[in-house]
Amino acid sequence: MDQKDKNDLHLLNKRELAQENIIINHKLLLNTLNSIKECISITDMHDIIIYVNKAFEHTYGFTYKELIGKHISILHPSSLPQEELKQINKETLKGGWQGEVYNKKKDGTNFLIFLKTSIVKDDKGELIALVGVAEDLTEQIIVQRELKEAEDKYQNLFWELKDAVYESTPEGRFIDLNPSAMKLFGLKNKSEIGSINIAPALYLNPGDRDKFKKVLEREGYVSNYEIDIKNSKGEILTVLETASVVKDSNGNIKSYRGILRDITETKRQEDKFKQYIRDIAEANKRLYESEMELKKLNASKDKLFSIIAHDLRSPFTSLIGLSDFLLEDIDEFSKEEIKNFILKINESARNVFKLLENLLQWSKLQTGGLEFNPVKFDLYIVVLETINLLGPNAAQKGIKLVNEMNKETNVVGDSNMVSSVVQNLISNAIKFSNADGVIKISQEEDEDYFYTKVEDSGIGMNNKDLLKLFRIDTHHTTLGTANEKGSGLGLVLCKELIEQNGGVITVKSEFGKGTTFIFSLPKFKKL
Repeated sequence: MDQKDKNDLHLLNKRELAQENIIINHKLLLNTLNSIKECISITDMHDIIIYVNKAFEHTYGFTYKELIGKHISILHPSSLPQEELKQINKETLKGGWQGEVYNKKKDGTNFLIFLKTSIVKDDKGELIALVGVAEDLTEQIIVQRELKEAEDKYQNLFWELKDAVYESTPEGRFIDLNPSAMKLFGLKNKSEIGSINIAPALYLNPGDRDKFKKVLEREGYVSNYEIDIKNSKGEILTVLETASVVKDSNGNIKSYRGILRDITETKRQEDKFKQYIRDIAEANKRLYESEMELKKLNASKDKLFSIIAHDLRSPFTSLIGLSDFLLEDIDEFSKEEIKNFILKINESARNVFKLLENLLQWSKLQTGGLEFNPVKFDLYIVVLETINLLGPNAAQKGIKLVNEMNKETNVVGDSNMVSSVVQNLISNAIKFSNADGVIKISQEEDEDYFYTKVEDSGIGMNNKDLLKLFRIDTHHTTLGTANEKGSGLGLVLCKELIEQNGGVITVKSEFGKGTTFIFSLPKFKKL
């Protein structure tokens, strides 16, 4: 092969290679255009369509063959003004146009597109084609319409909602208020809302806003947060606040948005209801106390009738029997026998007197007729006088009374009442002590009270009998060691008298070994 043939072959190979490259680049260009989501069309200078991409076919509903060679007007709605078309063409020829315009699909549907046009020139700068890039705005229109509807709905809700709606800055200034909020805060002009410092102007306790902010900014949202506010009229209101934070693109809090529900009237009704419940509870309490008081009065009445029917009747029966016996047969008895009868009559009379005295004092306590005159007095003197009074009774049984009280044991109380208590306790001790027994009256003290102890070495009591003491509703009486009788009223009286004087009475006992009564009285203290 000569040189000429070699040159021709080389030139042929270069042409084939160039042609292959053109084909490859053409395919690459077509693939690139078909992969673009926008609708691309190319027309010649006579507005004849010479190319559309796949997105164009899909959006407009035409096939490639149906469009190629057709005039671009096939895509123009009949309602499209000619002046608008001329303006688009004019701007395109100047270099390009962009804007919204209606086009028509194969099925005749008109739809809005966003169109960008441009021109194509050859190597000599001559115009050879026009390019259009269109974006279907149908979905965008739907989204915008829905957004507009939502905005309108929100605006209607904002303006018509009965609850107060607000937006405020973190610094405490209002950005916007709905009419219900204006009414709640007592504001008339919306122009003034930006100048209101929320915490001092509207919070009943300004510090509550800082507490609210901490919770809101920490959680990002709060629900039904109860706050007391005040409006421009000076009215104090209680509201439930539900709010959230609004952040910018950098995540910084730019405002708070919230709803306030006025629950003032609900709270008032709730408070009234609570007061009503408290009143009912108080009424029930008073009713229960009245019932207990009635039971106590009934027990007192039963006790009184029991004393009258039994304990008071028995001594009188004895008195009448002994006196009748003497009256009928006095001439037949010796002086010694008559003396013995008189001693028994005297003893019965004294027991009746003591019983009547306790009964009268107890009755006065129940009816509030017993006067209470607290004064300073020496408890040692009261004990000493009682020992002197009851000493003969104790001596008859061979019982020794020992006063271990300290002198000048100054207490505050009604001396007559306390004297009655001491007499009852020492009388009881004598009654239940055996012959040759010892009864000690002693004291202990703390900072505020003196504690007086009446201790005997008598027959004592078991636990069952101890539980019956001091109770008006339990008739507990026991014969003494010399068969002395009692009413059981004395200890009830002692308890009530000591409590009237600000003290407490207790008892300790062991069966067969003796009993100790202890009562307290307040100390006299110099001011």
